[in-house]
Amino acid sequence: MSDNRGRGRGGSRGRGGRGGQGAEAFRGGGGRGGYSSGGYQGDSRGGGEFRGGRGGGDFRGGRGRGEYRGGRGGGGDFRSARGGGGRGGRGGRGGYGGSGQDIFLGAGPSIPDPDVSVTELEDSWIKEHGIHSQAGISQLESQTARLSLDTVSMPIRPAFGTGGNPVVLWANYFDLTLKVDVLYRYDLRVISRKLTKEEDDTENKQEEAAIKKTKDKQKQASEQQSSAPKDTKEAKGRKLSQVIKLAVSQLPGKPVCATEYKQQLVTMKKLELPADGLVQVELTEPGRNPETWYVRFDGPSSINTAGLKGYLRSLEDKNDGVFPKFREEIDALGIVLGHTARSNPNTAAIGRSRFFAIDQQRKDQALTMPSDSWVEILRGYVQSVRPATGRLLLNTNVTHGVFRKEFKLDELFRSCGLINLHEPQQRPCHALPTLDILNKFLAKMCIECKVPGEKHGEFLRTQRGMTGLATTRDGKDEKKRPEFTESGFRFGTPATVKFFLQSPKAAGATPPPDLAYDTMVRVSDYYRAKYNIHADPGLPLVNVGTTGRPIYILAELCTLLPGQPLKSKLSPEEQDSMIKFACRAPPENAVSVTTSARYLLALDNNKLLDNFGITVDKHLITVKGRELPPPTIGYLKGNSMERVTPENGGWLMKGVQVCQPGRRIANWTFLVIGKARQPIDPGDVKDAVMDFAKFLNNKMGISINTQPGPANGYQTKSTSEKELQNAFRAISKHNPQPEFVLVLLPAKEATTYNVVKKLGDVEFGVATVCVRQEMLTKKQGQLGYFANVGLKVNLKFGGVNHKVRDDTGLVERTMFVGYDVTHPTNLPGGAGDNAPSLVGLVASIDSSLAQWPAVAWENKSRVEQVGGETDDGQFIDHFKERLRLWRHHNKRLPENIIIFRDGISEGQFNMVLEKELPNIRQACRETYSAGRDAQPRISLIVSVKRHQTRFYPTDRDHIHPRSKSPKEGTIVDRGVTFVRYWDFFLQAHASLQGTARPAHYTVLLDEIFRHKFGPRAADMLETLTHNMCYAYGRATKAVSICPPAYYADLVAARARIHKSELFEDVQSLASSEQANVAGRKVHDKLKDTMYYI
Repeated sequence: MSDNRGRGRGGSRGRGGRGGQGAEAFRGGGGRGGYSSGGYQGDSRGGGEFRGGRGGGDFRGGRGRGEYRGGRGGGGDFRSARGGGGRGGRGGRGGYGGSGQDIFLGAGPSIPDPDVSVTELEDSWIKEHGIHSQAGISQLESQTARLSLDTVSMPIRPAFGTGGNPVVLWANYFDLTLKVDVLYRYDLRVISRKLTKEEDDTENKQEEAAIKKTKDKQKQASEQQSSAPKDTKEAKGRKLSQVIKLAVSQLPGKPVCATEYKQQLVTMKKLELPADGLVQVELTEPGRNPETWYVRFDGPSSINTAGLKGYLRSLEDKNDGVFPKFREEIDALGIVLGHTARSNPNTAAIGRSRFFAIDQQRKDQALTMPSDSWVEILRGYVQSVRPATGRLLLNTNVTHGVFRKEFKLDELFRSCGLINLHEPQQRPCHALPTLDILNKFLAKMCIECKVPGEKHGEFLRTQRGMTGLATTRDGKDEKKRPEFTESGFRFGTPATVKFFLQSPKAAGATPPPDLAYDTMVRVSDYYRAKYNIHADPGLPLVNVGTTGRPIYILAELCTLLPGQPLKSKLSPEEQDSMIKFACRAPPENAVSVTTSARYLLALDNNKLLDNFGITVDKHLITVKGRELPPPTIGYLKGNSMERVTPENGGWLMKGVQVCQPGRRIANWTFLVIGKARQPIDPGDVKDAVMDFAKFLNNKMGISINTQPGPANGYQTKSTSEKELQNAFRAISKHNPQPEFVLVLLPAKEATTYNVVKKLGDVEFGVATVCVRQEMLTKKQGQLGYFANVGLKVNLKFGGVNHKVRDDTGLVERTMFVGYDVTHPTNLPGGAGDNAPSLVGLVASIDSSLAQWPAVAWENKSRVEQVGGETDDGQFIDHFKERLRLWRHHNKRLPENIIIFRDGISEGQFNMVLEKELPNIRQACRETYSAGRDAQPRISLIVSVKRHQTRFYPTDRDHIHPRSKSPKEGTIVDRGVTFVRYWDFFLQAHASLQGTARPAHYTVLLDEIFRHKFGPRAADMLETLTHNMCYAYGRATKAVSICPPAYYADLVAARARIHKSELFEDVQSLASSEQANVAGRKVHDKLKDTMYYI
């Protein structure tokens, strides 16, 4: 396909952000990244524990590249199908705007208004069911009557918010039109042989039990797959997809159908199938014997799309308590919309909805990584069908993925220096650790193999799954295990591995020249004798069989195929590169969504969608939003409170001090670890530490002894865990024992940081703050850096940095709670199979919302539910501890509890209400005095950042000056939401670069806002949530998600550091060691502090 580039001009090169506004010597920083109007007297540099932004001019505006040229052709790499537009006039608007534009202009002559019919339907429903209506009054009375009982249903939206200045925004959604009234879904099951009647009956019973156990069709299908008799083979991954594709191609009548090539098939009509529902296929691949597979089509189940369409228009449903609604219908539409892209061999489909172009011609601006990197970072697109008031929408967004590079394996091994492995004297010293890493990196990957054919010198290409490299653990299921001739080295090469060459069953077969059957044969000898291939004797050998029954092939014959995602962590350099690559202004992303995404996802000129009666509108929708004003921020100035008004989402600490210092830090010291890249004089380090203490004491009002003890601190040249432990042991023996250690790290490096936190938080019970040596000693911006670090110090010792005005009157009598679960993800192969999930729980203890003591504990592996059988009742116990701690600080129990549950999907909302909420109720019943009136009112709100909704400005008066994202305080509660449910999107923060991601809040339970505020309930919740985003203690700016959720996430992440061994290689730990690691807790000296900041 041709580029069809338009010829409009790209934008001019953007300028880097300016520094701060204050005096040049007094520059400070924000929390996670600097903020040009935040910090201590206006520095744009962040600081503290690796959270600092780059500030200054490091993040430049777009260069006005050709990708976004004017003209209707889109431009550059986007290859729009719209044809090449004429040359855009200078400063004129190309077809879709461009990187030189401040805003996305769309393709029409003007910005469209939000859909009037949707607005009218929303208003009509609120009038009939909202807080003013009889239905709304009835629900309020019903909730009041069953206050603190376990049976709940999600509250209806009381009203739309009205606060703030109105604004119109683009949303990354397309209108989706559906003409058909019914679809059919079949569950697919792939087996390697026909089942007996007894086996079939047993399986049917298991399926019926699964259906009763859960309504989740995906889980049901998964359980069906796993219930196969043990002697049947299981098709997975690429083979599963191939078998299903063959079966579908053999269906009579060539029916219109779509599949995700795993478990489901969606059709327009019922299929003509054999009585047993089985379709037999023969899978043939080069170099392999044909395989017979059976695909069983179970069903069909009717998909009532007419009911879905009717509900979206009428908003009436007898099963009002069911959520999410029409899940099967939405899933079926998602399968149909993703089928064409998923069927394209040049597209990598990741999960249910992420798609990436992987051929060299269609890669959409792949990030160029260093030649020695094993990974590539691709820009792709994610899509999902979303029901909204009055319409169906297709949410489409830019996404980014990390993939293994396409490599010839022999070239990969040589680039890593893995040569001469068969010669102990010439073997590289780094060989063993590099092989360990590569073995995990390559495990379960798909490779293309050159397989010798029938004719001499002929090679056929086939795809195989790779188990890994040849190791001494191979062959446990073989009669004769492979022999590794190089003792003491657990990896094999063609010259050091022998396998048993078994005689074939066919009579008269002759072995290759110079070889004999039923003997141990060296791999290199076999390839030379059989195929006249002279193997490199020193390269690693590849296993394409299993660990139990290995099949060895030469690295020279293997190529790692593109489009295979990488789940393990990136290096710091790769992480930085990915962040910069993903950082794009809203106009750029909007152009991609309306051009490249539509092409990759095949949303236009798609016969399959036409046959299913699906049309995706070509233009993004617009929605109504509002911009909420910021709250005022309070600091101490002299003996009175000084009020500061934020600008652009941040503010300055100019001439003010923290509101309340924490307890005095009488005994403290500093620890210098290793050496910085640029040598720093020890005297300069000592002076900087002394200046830091004086700054905290004199400028910030934080009570700290200005003399560390000992005066020269401590130093260790090594960053090994053993040496760091020795350093902390020496510190703990000092008299008096330090209660705070300022740790000076040589560079931005996570491993050393993690060890420091584990030692300080768990083993020695001493508060630690990590800084970089060069940042602490650097004169430029030094005071701002001091200020940012000082905010963390004050929080760790119980202080209040700033106060946010309470516009609701709720805060004083309310305990705010946040909890989150983090799961073992991005781990090397097999490391996370048994690693636990970790729960982080925080709760406020003061009306300033400054102090949030925390607790963390283990949950079952990859289980999101908290409480009950998943954690042996720990949730109840820890929640009671939070209540007692609030009572200790406030001399009474809270009247209200507002809970922010972080990070769950819509499909888990009922789980929170049915499983987690009863635990919270029980904790309250066991803590409060008897009697229903004594029980607190509870509101439970889900906060989510990992969603794909984005908003783009339509008006230059409503953009952030640097990032071109919507202004801070932008809120959207209509247009892309569903009026029945109470939810809203809030972008509280100012995005400095890239496209801002709003937080999505959904109310699952409300016993507070409707009761207290009536018609103003929605406004008060939105105001409270927005204002709290300015209460985040370690920054002088608003943050992107409400602090209870933010802090809970930090706590869970810190717990993972404390138990890092469980997330590295569980199999290498003895059970006693696992128990010791699992039992680690925060030291008693720190457990009721903000140690995690």
